Amino acid sequence: MSNQLKQTHSVKFNAVMNTLLTASSMLVSVITVPYVTRVLSVEGYGDVTFAQNVSQWLSAMCLIGVPTYGLRECARVRDDPREMARVVRELLVIITIFTAVVLAGFGVSILIVPRFRQIAALMWVFLVSTLLLSYGVEWFFQAIEQYKYITIRSMVFKMLSLVAMLVFVRGEDDYLAYGVILALVVCGNNVLNLARMLRMVSFSGLGPMRIGRHLKPLASYAALSIASSVYLAFDSILLGMLSPSNVQVGLYQLASKLKGICFSVINAIIGVLIPRLSYYAKNDPEKYGALLRRGWGFLLNLCLGIALYLLVYAYPLVVLISSEKYADAVLPVRIIGLVNLLSCMSYFFGLCILSPLDQESKLARANLTGAPISLVCNLLLDGTFGATGAAISVCLAELVIFLMQLHDCWPVLREHIDASNVLRTFMSHIMAAAVAFAASLPLAGLNVAVQLVAGFAVYSVVWLVAALIMGETTARWAFGTLRGFMKRR
Repeated sequence: MSNQLKQTHSVKFNAVMNTLLTASSMLVSVITVPYVTRVLSVEGYGDVTFAQNVSQWLSAMCLIGVPTYGLRECARVRDDPREMARVVRELLVIITIFTAVVLAGFGVSILIVPRFRQIAALMWVFLVSTLLLSYGVEWFFQAIEQYKYITIRSMVFKMLSLVAMLVFVRGEDDYLAYGVILALVVCGNNVLNLARMLRMVSFSGLGPMRIGRHLKPLASYAALSIASSVYLAFDSILLGMLSPSNVQVGLYQLASKLKGICFSVINAIIGVLIPRLSYYAKNDPEKYGALLRRGWGFLLNLCLGIALYLLVYAYPLVVLISSEKYADAVLPVRIIGLVNLLSCMSYFFGLCILSPLDQESKLARANLTGAPISLVCNLLLDGTFGATGAAISVCLAELVIFLMQLHDCWPVLREHIDASNVLRTFMSHIMAAAVAFAASLPLAGLNVAVQLVAGFAVYSVVWLVAALIMGETTARWAFGTLRGFMKRR
């Protein structure tokens, strides 16, 4: 088999593995989010997500951008085991130093911050989770493209978490059990990752460490990671601190969970693209351009579809997932749809264009600009508007980041992306959303599940027909792929 055929087979296999991983994640989320939000009180659910967000925010400080930077660096030296071992060893030492400092501060905060003391048991559970998040080394396995292992391991632990939630989370007061399950799933994944990595990588005879060589490039990724955590996790923390209870956090987190489900699909796609784009950017510009165009078209269509579908059908979706007690989350969900579009496009710009071309400083600059905008807007809006204020704040921050990264990536986009095709993409989705909205009016009196399924069918069919008529590239590729599959059947 030729090298080119092997690479093609590898990309397809990795895509299949990521599809399975994403499907399993979505399946578990589709079951657990409705179950947990219905069983727990809004405040109990808010308490757990508040503690979880504190953990995620602090984890960004522990990891200081290593997951993204480490993926790129390990992918570049994956054919040299000794250099790979050097990179991994040095990055683990950096992680250990920052984790020790951050977790010491976390432990003290649990003892002295009043809101943390109120849910101290949850906070200590997620302190352990934060520690083990630092040593997940998922970036190592992504760099060497061990997607089969990643998929099987993740699916097993997700299923275990699903069973545990159904068994142990049975009433409104079981929020602590829910928090322990969330933390232990992370722990289990990361313990296996670390053990497997230590069997695969030999750290003996590597000579002195050269940690200093990582500090300058890692600084940009650290700034990016910490800044991103401000408007991806810290907004929920601030919302909880500014509200009398975590009820508003629970409402906002329902919207964020829906965004997380959507983002898991995007992350699976981009996770496959990053190693290849990093390699092609240095070795094969033509293949880099081809893969960039395909990834851009697919992601733009997917993100636009999600944003506009949520805009039209947010209410029946919220009611179906979490009952009428979460009706106040409808407006945040609509706003989060737009946030998802902006953040996923920014994610694509940053990790598929700027990072492979060694322009991570521009990526960090954009996110550093968005962080204070999110912080100020949250301080101004959360106390009055609650979950809606938090959603508006993150939307404004993501808009600024998107515009800055669009400007930075414009030379590459202009070279590889057809502007007329982007216009056709937008027009086809706007037409689909308009027809879906018209269809939602007669559907309003029906069961919410029927509304959602019928609305999705209407949106999808109208988009595909309109896009094919206008000659939109991704629609033509999808239709051609589907037709080829049906012929083989």
